[in-house]
Amino acid sequence: MENKTGKYFKYAIGEILLVVIGILIALSLNNWKENLANLGEESRILDGLKQEFEINLAEVSRNIKLNTLTKESTVELIYHIRSEDAFANSRYMDSLLNAVYMFGSFDAQTGLIEEVIGSGKLSVISDTELRDRLTSVSGLLDNLEEDYIIRSNYYMDHIIPFLSKYVSLANQDQYMDFSSWSNTYKTIELSESPFIQKYDEIDLLQFENLFATHKLNNDFVTLDESDLKEFFIQTLEIINHNLEPDK
Repeated sequence: MENKTGKYFKYAIGEILLVVIGILIALSLNNWKENLANLGEESRILDGLKQEFEINLAEVSRNIKLNTLTKESTVELIYHIRSEDAFANSRYMDSLLNAVYMFGSFDAQTGLIEEVIGSGKLSVISDTELRDRLTSVSGLLDNLEEDYIIRSNYYMDHIIPFLSKYVSLANQDQYMDFSSWSNTYKTIELSESPFIQKYDEIDLLQFENLFATHKLNNDFVTLDESDLKEFFIQTLEIINHNLEPDK
């Protein structure tokens, strides 16, 4: 009986060991398959993120050029206001007033970033720095959007009402150029206004102060965009590094 009990005990232990080994092997296979799937998913996500960040980099770079021209035109306008006879050449003044209004903003492409974060796939990305950068994108864009709103609201609420009292806004239409936004759009150009402009009634100090503030608002926008451009460049470098086979 003791011999039989010993044999049964050894047999049971062996069966248990086989079951445990089988479970461990199954778990290992599942983990291996899951890791392969995650690697494939990570690669697909990284490819998509690369395209999204490349689009954003190109767009913010274009917008920086546009807003830099606006800033330069604003500076030129301020110095022109300070000149001996700022309104001697009304056409030149109209062209400057148009140029300072041609500031721009851009809508970042964040569809994949939001999907990765919202779906819980952020953990699939192995690079912790890249994960941190993806979660910080919305904060950077919110800060930029706030400065966009400040600049736009200031121009519409303060500069436009001021100019409307003294100069013809319609005359600026002759210098309007939409090529920065569209290669195909054609506007209907307004003819020169028949109404007399009230240059002699303009308070030059107030005129200068309005556009000095506009320059400052645009400076904050361009500063945000420059920081964002550098952020996009650095993030793309990290994405490209993670896409390398021997990373």
